[in-house]
Amino acid sequence: MERDGILCLLTHEAGDFWSFPGHRHHGPGEANSWIRERFGAEVSTMDVLRIPPESSAPPSYLFVHETHDATEPPPPGTRWVPAAELDPHRAPDGHHRLLALWSAARHRREGAEWLPWQRPGWFAMATAWAVGELRALGIETVGPAEQDGFRAWSSQLRLPTTSGVIHLKASPPPHGHEPALTRLLAEWFPGAVPTVLAVDVPRRLMLTADFGPVHRPEGAARIVSHFERVAGQAALIQRESAERAAEITATGCPAHPLGRLPDLFDALITQASDELTREESAQLRRLVPGFARDCARLALLGLPDTVVHHDLWRGNFRVDGDDVLLFDWADSVLTHPFLQLDILLRDLDDALGSAEAHGQVRDTYLAAWAGHRPPAELREGLARAAAIAPVSRALLMRERLAGAPSHLRDRYRGAVTAPLRACLAPAGRAPDRTPEPATTRGN
Repeated sequence: MERDGILCLLTHEAGDFWSFPGHRHHGPGEANSWIRERFGAEVSTMDVLRIPPESSAPPSYLFVHETHDATEPPPPGTRWVPAAELDPHRAPDGHHRLLALWSAARHRREGAEWLPWQRPGWFAMATAWAVGELRALGIETVGPAEQDGFRAWSSQLRLPTTSGVIHLKASPPPHGHEPALTRLLAEWFPGAVPTVLAVDVPRRLMLTADFGPVHRPEGAARIVSHFERVAGQAALIQRESAERAAEITATGCPAHPLGRLPDLFDALITQASDELTREESAQLRRLVPGFARDCARLALLGLPDTVVHHDLWRGNFRVDGDDVLLFDWADSVLTHPFLQLDILLRDLDDALGSAEAHGQVRDTYLAAWAGHRPPAELREGLARAAAIAPVSRALLMRERLAGAPSHLRDRYRGAVTAPLRACLAPAGRAPDRTPEPATTRGN
């Protein structure tokens, strides 16, 4: 924190030595609560830094907090010490390494725009914005905002209010389309997408109403039923959104039209060559002509580009009675609708590993497109799309990491090549029968 314009750190004092307070909590919310109970101080977590292990010991982390009141006195047995005055030689074993780790992270200037929640004052700004937006809607907060957590791709806060819990989500630049896109989808499909109360597009902030806990179903029949309903809901959203593609594009949502994907795939192999073996690069290049044919044949189905949720798995949908809710639309792209089902079916396979269940969910999804083409051609198209979808996901990841701070690019090294390597996995390819070009659309 800053005291009289000087950056200070809270330390324990014991004779000639100082140390940082320690705890065994894992998440920002738990750590913040512990500090409130232990020291009586309200804080927010700005960053969580992994401490490089010196041996085979389990991983440990350095939490970097910001206090909300610069005037509050230090808790008993502690004091605020100007960072420049901390002598590493007076620290116990290991704590001088923590000081060096914090100092290096603090002086790392990149990432200020990408991860604004790591800047001093961001928590106060975000909560003040949320309180103001809610008040304009006639909703009052009834307690302090709490951190739900954060990661490289988002930061979340919970605000208790007179209308229940409200969630604030902040996103980095590659996901800047998420607030506006989610608001559009919530307007078009109320109840199928989280209710959006307010957005700040320039600052990439979004307020949504709480939709309750997400429970994973148990039992094969129930699992299949949930996945079928999610597939049907996703298809409905896609079908009804297709005619409003211009509005989706206006949110900044990335676009991967089939006509451009082969060239993008070829360029991506070159860009990822430093993370691929020479043989992997060669194998992927041999796939490009077939990939281009798959894209061309899929395009012949005549289905319009629409929104695809590239991260639709059990962690991002909720089925409760008759209600089906799809959330976390950050990994969205405007492309051929059939690229949608790849992740959902992979997650179903992880849950059950049943070919029969796989077919049931596939057919439920395709039912929404009945009338566009004969059922056999739709099934062939979906099989081709399964070979195309990993490339679209790899492109999204490359676009996401392109402007990321170097430490995040290092942490997620391999995130682009993982879906590319999935293209090399043995899998049954769709037959090479080409459908006739579509001339009309079904109702």
